[in-house]
Amino acid sequence: MGSKALALCVCRNVFCRLPRCSNAAASWGVAQEVLFRNPTKMNLYREKYCQQKTAYCTATAPKDTVLDSVSVEPSARIVALQWKDGKEDRYNSTWLRYNCHCDQCKQPHSGQITINPLSMPALVTIKSVSREGADLCLVWNEDPDHTGRIPLKMLRENSYSKEAIEQRAQSVKTSRKWDKIPEVTYDEVNANDRGLLRWLSALVDEGICLVKEVPTQLGTVKQVAEKIFPLQQTIYEEVFDVISNPEPINVAYSSSFLDFHMDLMYYESPPGLQFLHCVRFDPEVTGGESIFLDCFVVAEEFREQYPEDFETLARVPATFQKIHFEREYPVYMTYQRPHIALNHRREIVAVNWSPNFEGPLFVPEEDVEPYYKAYHRFMSMLCNSPHIIERHLNPGDLIVFNNRRVLHGRKAFELNGGMRHLQGCYVNIDEFKKKFQVLSCTVGDGRPAKRVGNHDFF
Repeated sequence: MGSKALALCVCRNVFCRLPRCSNAAASWGVAQEVLFRNPTKMNLYREKYCQQKTAYCTATAPKDTVLDSVSVEPSARIVALQWKDGKEDRYNSTWLRYNCHCDQCKQPHSGQITINPLSMPALVTIKSVSREGADLCLVWNEDPDHTGRIPLKMLRENSYSKEAIEQRAQSVKTSRKWDKIPEVTYDEVNANDRGLLRWLSALVDEGICLVKEVPTQLGTVKQVAEKIFPLQQTIYEEVFDVISNPEPINVAYSSSFLDFHMDLMYYESPPGLQFLHCVRFDPEVTGGESIFLDCFVVAEEFREQYPEDFETLARVPATFQKIHFEREYPVYMTYQRPHIALNHRREIVAVNWSPNFEGPLFVPEEDVEPYYKAYHRFMSMLCNSPHIIERHLNPGDLIVFNNRRVLHGRKAFELNGGMRHLQGCYVNIDEFKKKFQVLSCTVGDGRPAKRVGNHDFF
């Protein structure tokens, strides 16, 4: 990547790594590191950055951040802010201390916290609070020589009231049931950022999207995937070819039926987006249709119908493994985790499913039979779900799906003298989510990404 392209990338992408606009200035410091040698370019990209920062702030700003009044409860542990739009937010005094934005507590350019938590008491109380311009100024009894400053906008955006928490939970919830796979064209994805956002929005909302009219040249899948981020390296290297092989190193590299699964669940961070580009699918080939299922939807149905079994799969860890020495890079990987992961609100934040790559269950004796009973029921619900979508891929089709949310499989096939060739790759789940959030903030409406199955509690 040349210096100009790198600078554009920095100006456009880096500042949204920090979740709130109040910290956005930090990324300009990073951009300066790239551009400081060329003042002309610096001014050009500064203007570009400021335009996008303004768009982000406008898109994500609450409707009314004008403060009406501020008060401190008698305990000196709660500051109540009354906003002009009638809403009230309450902030704990220690929470406010940890979120001080003054130059002593937060580095201006990087936006990073610089205060050492051990330099102050574990809990603090408010001595005084006042409004100064767009900031709230605070003094704490335990540190009277320090005056803290926190932007009102940051406080409004980061309210942790019951209402705010519930609104956030609803905004990231994945609740749709598929009726068809959304589609975009290769030209749309490559046209501009809005076309790219449309594609990523479908992946965020539905977990799957078909890119049509993709050139069938080998390597094109990498070019498309890297519109999001450089590829995720795995034991199957960056780009892999799915072709039937008489001595496969993976069941996918055969003509056998492939049941619903997620790829590489024996990794600490399994692949996020999976890309499968149909390079060749000869008419002589019979079978080989791809199948997909949103496992979050089925997991919620499982909770409703079999709550006890649901709790078992959320508690008892399965073993995922890949042990294969007879290959160029020998592999010995094991990972233990439950099939269903819940956050502190009992919401599903991840499902881990890969029957073909499970090792021996390694749990206390009393958990063995409950586990297999629950496992059998959940697998039955997956295999018999009415939400399964089947798709015959044609040359030029590129199916992209969230490997952490969407189960995939394949029907058995017969080559009959023909050939079925898919080329695939992966992009890390967090890089996908980050790219969507950046584009949502800069050229979209600023909405947050739905849950992507990466165990994030938000």
